[in-house]
This record gives sequence, structure tokens and C-alpha cells, in this order.
Amino acid sequence: MSFPTISGGIFDFTGGGYTPPTWSGSIYDFGGLAGVKQTWVDSDFVYAVYADGLNIYEITSEEYYAYITISGGFSTIWGNEDRIFLGSTVSGVYYIDKACISGSIESPYDLSLCLAQLTLLTPYETSSQYIQYLHGYNDTLLVITDVGVDVMKLDPHSFKSTATISGVQKGFMTSSGRFYYTVSGSEWSLDRLNNHLWDWTTPDYSWITGSGVLASDITLNDLYVDGNFVYVATSSGVYKLEEGSNRYAIYYIEE
Repeated sequence: MSFPTISGGIFDFTGGGYTPPTWSGSIYDFGGLAGVKQTWVDSDFVYAVYADGLNIYEITSEEYYAYITISGGFSTIWGNEDRIFLGSTVSGVYYIDKACISGSIESPYDLSLCLAQLTLLTPYETSSQYIQYLHGYNDTLLVITDVGVDVMKLDPHSFKSTATISGVQKGFMTSSGRFYYTVSGSEWSLDRLNNHLWDWTTPDYSWITGSGVLASDITLNDLYVDGNFVYVATSSGVYKLEEGSNRYAIYYIEE
């Protein structure tokens, strides 16, 4: 079974309208894994976290390459150039060095001995061991827990900033260190913080459902940031928000 590929302007909503992308290949089912929570891709591998752990597939050969089995599984994944970070709902954040992944002499390769706790990279602890979502940029992690948001700069010169936020769901960190997160409630919000060097209680900017651009009675399912544009996947479609202006576009799901 081949990995699907996609071509076309997924995020190019300019020039008079949206052109649907074209697909090739089959839908990859990760060997029939039950409960895939999230995937991550780099130049060599596709990573899938699921109810029992992590499976890794080599892109070139499309073969099942390596795995980790852990009680409780993993809930989320994010990677930088050197490491893959894995969140769990029972024991915080783990990581594996990418150099360890390529050392396989068996197929598939058990990477359990490569798995390490985040506390080896920073003296700070996450605000909770229940990790909902991970993102980041370079050596800075954006950690969404069940009680709030942590920003953790890894060693050397490690630091942590945090906020206690009820209902926080997902996040996205940009290359400038500016970051965003979604919060559920009677109305949802998409919040932005411009600087992560200290603890905070109030975001620098918020988009709130039912007030302004975002419609009422929708959920904010995911987000992506590209320059001045914020893309928000919602229960009714995709919102494209241009920061610094009042311009936006909405792409509704056909009923």
C-alpha cells in the first residue's frame, strides 16, 4: 500500500477562489492501528501515535520500520531537527533522539530503550502529567496540558513560562516565538501571545466565537499559522484570518 501524496494549493485561497488539490495513492491505514491520535512527518519517516504507543514507517520503502509500546499509549507528537517529542496522558512528555531511530538492525525495530523523559532536557516540569497537545519551534516546546499552557525552552539556558487555563485544547508556535492556542467553553476562543519569556494571565489578542469574525456555536478543531495568516479548522469549515487587518475568508463545508 502506497503513501498518499497531494498536489495543489492547499492553503492558496487567493486568485479568485479555492482549487481542490489532487490526490494520488491509497489512504494509508498504518497497518490497521486502532485509535491513531496524531501523525508527524519528516524527510525520512511517518510517525503515528496511537492507543498503545508509537509506530514509525519509512517513507522511501513504505515499510513498517520501528515502534514503541507503552502502557496508556501516546496522545500527541511533535518533532524538531534532532528529536521526536511524545506526550502521554499519564506520565508527561517523552522524547527520542532521531539518531537512535536510524540505528535499526531489526525490522521492525523496538525503540523502547531510546525513550527518555523530558526532565533530562530541562529542570522544569510540565504543569500536569496529562498532555493534550505538543507543538514548538527549534528547542522550545509548546505544551498543552489539561490545566493550561507551558512554554519550555530546553537546555542550555532552560526556562519555563506558564498559564493556568481551563479548557485549552491545541496550540501552534511560530518561528518568532509568537504562539496561539484554542480554548473551549460556552464560546470558544483562539488566543495569541506575542512573547513567552514570562508567565501570563491574559493573552495579547483573542478571537471569540459569537463575537466578530468567528460564528457562534462552532468548535475550533485545529489551527495553522503562515506569516500573517491564521487558518482555523472549525466544525463548520475553515476560517482564514489576516492579522493586522479586518480581512478574512470562510470556506464552508458542504452539507
